[in-house]
Order: sequence, then structure tokens, then C-alpha cells
Amino acid sequence: MEDFISKEFECRNSLTSDNKIVNSIVDFLRTIDDKIEIENQNGKIVNAKSFVKMMGIDIKYGFRFKLYVYGNDKENNLKRIEDILEKKEFYTLEKIEELEREKEDEDNKYIEKEILSLTPEDKKEIVKNDMENKVRLLKEKRDSIHLESLNLDNNILYIKDNDKTKIVDVINNNIYDVIKYLSSHYEIPINEIRTKDFISYLISVVKGKDMKFFYIYMFFNDIKKYFYDQFDKLFIEKLIGIEDLHEEYDTVIINNFVEEAIKNLDYVLEDKRKSADYSINIYMMDDINSNSNKYRVINIVQTIGKIYEIKGSIVDNIIDRIKSDYEPSINNKYNIDEYSDNIKEFKDLLQKEFENIYTSKVLEKDISNLNIDYHNILILARRL
Repeated sequence: MEDFISKEFECRNSLTSDNKIVNSIVDFLRTIDDKIEIENQNGKIVNAKSFVKMMGIDIKYGFRFKLYVYGNDKENNLKRIEDILEKKEFYTLEKIEELEREKEDEDNKYIEKEILSLTPEDKKEIVKNDMENKVRLLKEKRDSIHLESLNLDNNILYIKDNDKTKIVDVINNNIYDVIKYLSSHYEIPINEIRTKDFISYLISVVKGKDMKFFYIYMFFNDIKKYFYDQFDKLFIEKLIGIEDLHEEYDTVIINNFVEEAIKNLDYVLEDKRKSADYSINIYMMDDINSNSNKYRVINIVQTIGKIYEIKGSIVDNIIDRIKSDYEPSINNKYNIDEYSDNIKEFKDLLQKEFENIYTSKVLEKDISNLNIDYHNILILARRL
């Protein structure tokens, strides 16, 4: 049996999906004459000097692997490999522990500064004597917090006929729940009457604004962060012995959140275009000759339709036409770049058609006479 030494590493490089990084490591390993093998997380051992074998392992952030180094100079070679891997953010487990300790020390020092910045001069020495415990308690609160996100189909609401019911629902339910949750989590009691007065005030501000589009996600997240920062600060003040703690409702800041969430049509269309571009990334996959292509096309239609808030009957009509026109490809080979281009072209046409419908709808034009380009939609769908 060949003699070897081994060491376990973990990838901490977030860019390893770029093959250049792995290829550069293989290039270096090939400068070593002796045998080097790699064992992946599933226990499979392959030649670490093979580009093909290394690509097949699918190395990414958090991936752990063990290197086996053979030969008479194995100790020295392993040290050289370790140095090169470290420069590319592939660390031994011992190094990762060291880096994590250093990061924790830095985080703790930053939190200490936060606490001391809120501590009155006459209490600083007392607080310093129990700083380790206060840092631990604050970190526990921060690490265990879980604030819910909004679960809506669209980031930006179209306000038709001045109907702001959805915004009011978010204020009454989601925002109110955030305040109650933070109060419970940080153990800071709230004045229920003041809180309900704030909710009523916020609703009145929204109802009093002239708007056509409202960026509900930005509005919710801004207010969520505003109260998170506030209760976090109140908890620090509680730790250092400050009494008379209560939440604040700054009407100027709150008004700004409402104003910043009011958007125009150009902003909304640009946001929807970005969403449409982003949404097709999951379809840019290598498996381009499978029977799932029809369902991929249907999913794209449904996704773009949802982004542009298109009536279900219109989306279903397009899907029905695609299904009836569908014929499985036989030996129809594409490369991934060509397939990705076809998906983008299909998405662009759908986006153009749906954007016309959406724009006409929000400008309150008659959409009954809008002609959808079914002919070209089917041609592009057939390519996929």
C-alpha cells in the first residue's frame, strides 16, 4: 500500500463557480510529480490533477474535501499545496477555526463599542466590568430574531380607483405584528394605545397621499428596519440599566417612508423588466434536450404573466395554444448558449406583449382591442 499524508480543506471562496479558480489549482498540482488525490464529501476519491475529474466534483462555497499526497516529499508538497489553496480561500479546518475566532473577536469589540456609546459616563466602569455578559445577551437576541417577510405576488402595488386596501392590510396586520414581535423578543413593553394611534396615523398618511403605484416591499422593509434598530437600541439601554424605556414614532421619518414608496410608471416598468430578466435565470440550465422543455416554456409564460399582473384567462390562452402546437424534438441538439439566447428572445417577446397590456391597463385605456402576437410567440416557443 502506498504511503500518503492527508489533510481536510473547506472552500470559502464564493466565486468557485468560475472554473478559472479550480483550473488554476489543477495547473499548480500538475507541477508536482507525485500522485495527488481528492476525496469529496461522498467519499469518492479521484485524481486531483485531472481537469475533468475536478470539474465533476462541483466545488462551491462550503464544500469540504480531503487531499491525499503521496511520494517521498509528501510533507513538503502538502505544505506548498496548503499555501496555494489558502491564497485562493481554500482553508484547512484548523485555519477556519482560527479565522472564525478572529471574526468573533472583531464582532465582540464592535458590539462593546455600541454598548459603550450608549452608556452614560458615570456608568461606563460598571458596564465594562460585566461587558462579556452584556455582549453575550445582545448577540443572543440578534442571532435568534426572525422577522417575517411580506408574501405578496408583486413588489409594487397598482392603486386603481384610489383603492389602498392592500396597503392598509399590510399596516394593520404585518407592521403591527412586527412591533408586537419586537416588543416580545427584546422584552420591551409597548404602550398599546400609542401603538394603535401610530397605526391609525400611518393609515391616514397613506390614505391622504395621491398615488398610482406604491412600492409596498420597500415601505414594509423600511418600517421593519426602523423598529428593529429602535428595539435593539432599547435593549442595549436596558442592559446598561437605563429605565423609562419606550418606543418612538417619528412622524417625519414615517412620512418619508410613505413618500419614498410612491413611484411613477417609468420606475414600475423598469422594476418589472428587471424582475423578468432575473426570473428566467433558473431556466438557463444544461438539461436542454429533455422532455421538460414544454413545462419550462409554460412556466416562463406563467412567471412573466404574474410579474405583469396579466389576467389568468390571457395567460391560459397562450399556454393552451403552446400545448396544442407542441411537438417533441427529435435529435434536435442545441448548445447551451444557443438555448439561452432562445429563452431570452422568448422572454423578451412575452415581456413586450405583457408590458403593452399592463401599461394600457394602468393608463385606463381600452385593452379589448389589443392584439397579442400569438404567431411569433408560438414560433419562439417551438424553438425551445
